[in-house]
Amino acid sequence: MGIAEFPPNASKPWHKATGPEVAYVLEGEVTVQADGQPTQVVRAGESYRMPAGVVHVTTAGPKGAKVIATWAWVPGKPFNIRVSK
Repeated sequence: MGIAEFPPNASKPWHKATGPEVAYVLEGEVTVQADGQPTQVVRAGESYRMPAGVVHVTTAGPKGAKVIATWAWVPGKPFNIRVSK
């Protein structure tokens, strides 16, 4: 589990996780783009989940964002794997 603070309009590069993730937006908003799914804007007070292995990018809104997330991680494996798009 962890808290990520994103500056305005900052993106976490395209990546996939080796385990599932559940995130709750504490402040601001994030746009989540995942392969094969419609783009989703998630605002403060809302949550989203990302299944393992789904390639995605998360971008903060114009005022930035603070997100708390929890992950299922397999020891010995990297959690996030960058993917070029």
